[in-house]
Amino acid sequence: MGENTKYFLRHLPACGVFALAAAVAAALLATASDYTTYSAAVKVYSVGWFATCVLSFYCGLLVVPRSLGIIFSFAGIVAFAIVCALDTHTLSNPLLSRAIQALPAMFFIAAWATVSISACRSENKKIRLSSWLWLTIFVLLLSCWVTFHYAQGQLLKQRNAYLDEAREMTLALAADLDAYKQANNTCPKTLEDAGIDPERTLLPFTGKHIKYYPHETDYALTFADPMPCGQTALFSFDTSQDGWFGQDPNNAQKDAPCHMFLGFLRQR
Repeated sequence: MGENTKYFLRHLPACGVFALAAAVAAALLATASDYTTYSAAVKVYSVGWFATCVLSFYCGLLVVPRSLGIIFSFAGIVAFAIVCALDTHTLSNPLLSRAIQALPAMFFIAAWATVSISACRSENKKIRLSSWLWLTIFVLLLSCWVTFHYAQGQLLKQRNAYLDEAREMTLALAADLDAYKQANNTCPKTLEDAGIDPERTLLPFTGKHIKYYPHETDYALTFADPMPCGQTALFSFDTSQDGWFGQDPNNAQKDAPCHMFLGFLRQR
């Protein structure tokens, strides 16, 4: 067997590790970038992170003892608890906010990096062989974390564009309904009665419609937030409330996605 062949076979597992990470990251990007599959992607991503974080303690304590991995794992748990306990209003500085929210992931990624390195350098042959598994987990964790947050950022930009367009569509429908009300002294029972084409209620990206609720001389037009961060959110233009009831879509736009567990303990 030639030297080139030996070199290729020796590095073939590394190619497999990175190919697997690329495939998983591509699947995560596709699901996390679509409103219809975003919730499922979040659940799978969260379960995967939880499993690998628990496994990092097992590896640091039993499989590859005396590595820095266990220290980083404990630091990750502390950082995660801090993120869960933080109030969203206390994170006014964008850079500080992103740094604090990234700490748990960075510590756990560092834990797997040190476990992989320690296993690779171990004098125990079984531990050295296991380093390929730990390296695979490290690369998967790193690639999925980067991919998920990139997908979230892109989806958030799309959400902001959605809110802009949905707001303009709602106000245009309201103008037509007000014209009908002035002419007939009552609100139409349906949008079709006011001569409004149902296609004008079709919202972008999601395929859902603006909903119309008549109340004699008043009416409400509502649409849902496509990315509500774990809770149902509706935007309502209600004439009985003289405009937007609750939050104006213009005030609901965000510059960056927040950590999915930010303020979790405070809410409980």
